Amino acid sequence: MLYRLRQGDRNAFAELYKKYWRRLFDSAYKRLLLREECEEIIQEIFIDIWEKRETLVITVSMEAYLFGALRYRIYNLIRSRKIRNAYLDHLTNTQEIEKNYIEDSLYYDELAGALARSIENLPEKIKKVYQLSRRENLSYKEISLQLNIPVDTVEKQMGKAIKIIRASLKDFILILILLAESGFE
Repeated sequence: MLYRLRQGDRNAFAELYKKYWRRLFDSAYKRLLLREECEEIIQEIFIDIWEKRETLVITVSMEAYLFGALRYRIYNLIRSRKIRNAYLDHLTNTQEIEKNYIEDSLYYDELAGALARSIENLPEKIKKVYQLSRRENLSYKEISLQLNIPVDTVEKQMGKAIKIIRASLKDFILILILLAESGFE
């Protein structure tokens, strides 16, 4: 089926979608309990597969790959929820909540958006290494095996990714200072 997907076979994609969508949804729903979030995560997984079909490397079964991707996306969603909730909890405990909440929330959203754009604009190979490391929590050795490149290449590409991201976020230092002044930790 992967071969057919790589060739752009929409029927193969439709078969894959029909075969796994319900099982992925049920698995996600057990953890998230929000239908919209589950549907969005699953859509993102299938969109990712279609968009990257020509270069997709899957070293396990398609089922294992899909459920692994689902697990990582759920983990990242829960982690971002916790971070955002901790930040919002902090804001609710400050004395100037009415005054600072909207402004701080805008700063946070602007910074998060800038980070996402920065990652999206990375060169393709570097972005792949960065995403496998940060989003899928793979070790450099695991990334090396999956992409069939030396570990030192993975390390260099991660270093480049971090350097590029830092450079692109340099204009947001003021936002970080304002967040720090408002007590965001």
